[in-house]
Amino acid sequence: MKKFYLLIAVMMVMVIAACSNTEETAESTEAEAEENETVSVENNFMVSNETSDGEESEEEVSETIEVPLNPEKVAVFDYGALSTIQELGEAESVVGLPKGDGGSTLPEELDEFLGEEYENLGGLKDPDFEKIAEVQPDLIMISGRQATDTIIEEFGKAAPDAQVLYVGPSNENYFEEVKHYTQVIGDIFDKSDEAETLIADFDNKIEEVKQMAENTDDTLLFVMANEGELSAHGPGGRYSFIYDELGFTPVDGDIATSRHGQAISYEYINDRNPGIILALDRGSAIGGESASSTVLDNNVIKDVDAIKNDRVVDLNAQLWYLAGGGVVTTIEQLEEIEQAIGQ
Repeated sequence: MKKFYLLIAVMMVMVIAACSNTEETAESTEAEAEENETVSVENNFMVSNETSDGEESEEEVSETIEVPLNPEKVAVFDYGALSTIQELGEAESVVGLPKGDGGSTLPEELDEFLGEEYENLGGLKDPDFEKIAEVQPDLIMISGRQATDTIIEEFGKAAPDAQVLYVGPSNENYFEEVKHYTQVIGDIFDKSDEAETLIADFDNKIEEVKQMAENTDDTLLFVMANEGELSAHGPGGRYSFIYDELGFTPVDGDIATSRHGQAISYEYINDRNPGIILALDRGSAIGGESASSTVLDNNVIKDVDAIKNDRVVDLNAQLWYLAGGGVVTTIEQLEEIEQAIGQ
């Protein structure tokens, strides 16, 4: 009888061990499957390159890439996308970003990433490829400043196993592309619902500002100050969403649409007499001295409506010049426009 009970006990131990091994195998298989899971993303953007005669040309990239689901090591070269990742609670997945010298180009809202746990990957236009090779990211997020043949080729050399994903909205259909890339980032981090919530908040803010634009008769001038020089940005240009999508009336419908805007003078501002001025100081955005407030303090324009009625807003330079394109940062931009209207 004792032998019988002993045999039963041995069999029970064997069954329990077998169940345990099965569970461990199942868990291991599940973990491996999750680790290998990917998200298919349409990766469409323009790459610039320098031709043999020194001229610049552009080539379209249109591809579908497989991005790791919940990537563990992400290098982010777009501050707007970085703010979206932060808002979704996925900052720990970031292994590096361009901080510039001493964090000089990093917007205040992204101070969390000044910590040493986030590698400094150089500048927005001059990545540190040695550092990228050290961190070996799974995914590299880029936008226009890095979309050159040379930089993308160097990314491939430094981190050959990384996918390079473009996340910068174009000037055309700007708001829709901001929402698209927000959803893409949400899908990548398995937070689609949270991304949809951010998009809903964005839509609400857009409608608020559109209504304000509809209710004002004032014309608007977007002026950038750069080392004492002034340039204007109008419809079809770099900040065209202000006019093309929000509906504000430009002070001049014929402003050049180049990326750097159209050079203007004080006399130009005085003659056009804008009711609202949004002033961006490029110098402070890239670590220089502030310029927009002092430059606009000039007797030639003292009688301009925007000056007299205190409807000049010094924009957050790093936000507008370096960090646009993310859903969080674009909402903040819209809030600054609301400030201009509400003054």
